[in-house]
Amino acid sequence: MPAATKKAVEKKAKKVSRKSPEYSTVRKSCKPGTIAIILAGRFRGRRAVILKQLPKNGPLVISGPMKYSGVPIRRIDSRYIIATSTRVDLTGVDTSAITPEIFKREKKEKRVKSEGEFMGDKDKKKAESKAKKTSKAAPKGTVSDERAQLQNAIDTALIQAIKKDPLGKEMAGYLHSVFTIKPGDAPHRLKW
Repeated sequence: MPAATKKAVEKKAKKVSRKSPEYSTVRKSCKPGTIAIILAGRFRGRRAVILKQLPKNGPLVISGPMKYSGVPIRRIDSRYIIATSTRVDLTGVDTSAITPEIFKREKKEKRVKSEGEFMGDKDKKKAESKAKKTSKAAPKGTVSDERAQLQNAIDTALIQAIKKDPLGKEMAGYLHSVFTIKPGDAPHRLKW
């Protein structure tokens, strides 16, 4: 290839991204009270109830309830769920306490290393790494009391709402079951 055409090929116009950095608008099917199937993450395949959407076009807030499906109050983007046609009446459930501040994590203080620690001995580093491997790992962060109380309040209200539903026991079993696609299932033909 001649040098002139090589330069022309190498200089491509920069593509402009038309995607907005904020969350997209939520689908019509993702209304509060809708039972959704979680597609990704720790709770994939589990069913949960959509409680609300956070302000400023934010993510959805879902909850299992914990007693039925084991899903706590979580934020989730609408692209990671499938909204089903099954609904729960949320008139008795107060979701006003769920705000973005509840989901914020505490920031840990950064430890400043001295020059000696930064340029430490190899033997010292090996001994420390061995000690870390042999010692039992510290328990992960526990849930705050405020968050636990909110989870409890939402779960009790949700369970009451599910029990009031004409299909109360079936609904509880439906939430408890895990969604899977078996060989021979046609996902495009399923009625969600």
